[in-house]
Amino acid sequence: MELDLRHLRYFVAVAEEGGFTRAAARLHMTQPPLSVAIRQLEGELGLQLLDRTGNGVELTSAGSEFLNRAKSLLQQWQRMVDGMRQVGWQELQRLVIAFRPAVCHPLAHRTIELIREKNPECRVLPRYVQWTDQTACLEAGDADVSFVLEPADHTGLESATVAMLPRVVCLPSAHELAGRESVSIDDLSEVPIIRPAGGSPEWSDFWGGKVRPGNRTWKEHPTATRIDEAIDLVALENAAALVPASVIAVQHRQDVVFIPVTDVPAARLSLAWREGSDSELVRLAVSCAQTAAQGLAGGKLFGRPESSGTSPAG
Repeated sequence: MELDLRHLRYFVAVAEEGGFTRAAARLHMTQPPLSVAIRQLEGELGLQLLDRTGNGVELTSAGSEFLNRAKSLLQQWQRMVDGMRQVGWQELQRLVIAFRPAVCHPLAHRTIELIREKNPECRVLPRYVQWTDQTACLEAGDADVSFVLEPADHTGLESATVAMLPRVVCLPSAHELAGRESVSIDDLSEVPIIRPAGGSPEWSDFWGGKVRPGNRTWKEHPTATRIDEAIDLVALENAAALVPASVIAVQHRQDVVFIPVTDVPAARLSLAWREGSDSELVRLAVSCAQTAAQGLAGGKLFGRPESSGTSPAG
C-alpha cells in the first residue's frame, strides 16, 4: 500500500496523546480504523514505532525519530499549500467552499451566489464532502472554508456560527407517529434510532438519540455512515433517524416523513477555516453565509444563530 499524509497525521496524534483512545477523540474518529492505519504504517516501514502498554503507548527509538520527521514533513506540506494558495490568490482570486449537499444545499448555494455578486472577480468553487471530511478538507488544504455541522473537532481551526438547525426525526410514512405535527424524544422510546457509524462518541450520541446525558439507554439499533443511507434504513427497518431539518429541502421521498422533535437542542452549523488563514475572501464568505442564513431563517429549515462565534480578524 502507499502511505499518505493521513498516516503521518494519525501517528503524530497517537504519539502526542500517548494512546489510541485520546488520539481517536482528537481526530474525531473511532479507535479501530486508527489502530489499523498505524499498523499499516509500521508494516510499510518495516519498523515498530510504538510499544503498546496497558496504560497507552510509548515511542520506540525508531518511533521518536519518525515523529520528528513526520511533524517536520507535515509542517513543510502546510507551508507549501499555504504558499501556493497565496500564489493562486495573486494570479486569480479563488475560494473553495466545502459543504455537505444533504445538509446545507440551499444555504451553501445562496452563500456562493452572494459572494459572486459582491466580488465578481472571485472564482468560487464548491467542494462536496461527507461529514467525516467536513474539517479534514481544511487540514488537507482542499478547501478554504467549510460548512461544519456540529459537534466537530475544531483543533487548528477558527469558525463563526452561521445558523442553528432544528432537528427532526425521520420516520416511515406508515409509522403510528407519522401523522403527528411534532413529537418528543420520549415518544421515540420504542423506536430504534439509527446511530452514525465511524464518528466520535460525541457525534454518535448527538445524532443517535442520546441527547440528554444520563436520561436514557437506547436499545441496540442500526448504524449508517451517510444521511441518505440512514433514511433508506428508516424505510427498510422501520427505524428512526435524527437529522437536521435542512435535509427536508433535498429529500422528496414518499416512504418517509420528517417531524419536528420539540425537546432536543438545535444543531449548530458553522463556517470554519484554518487557524491563521483568514483573508478578505474568508471574511466575505462568513458575511455572505450569515446573510444567507438570515434570509432563510423565516422558514423551518434554518434557525437564527445564537451567537456569531469566532469572527475573522479584520
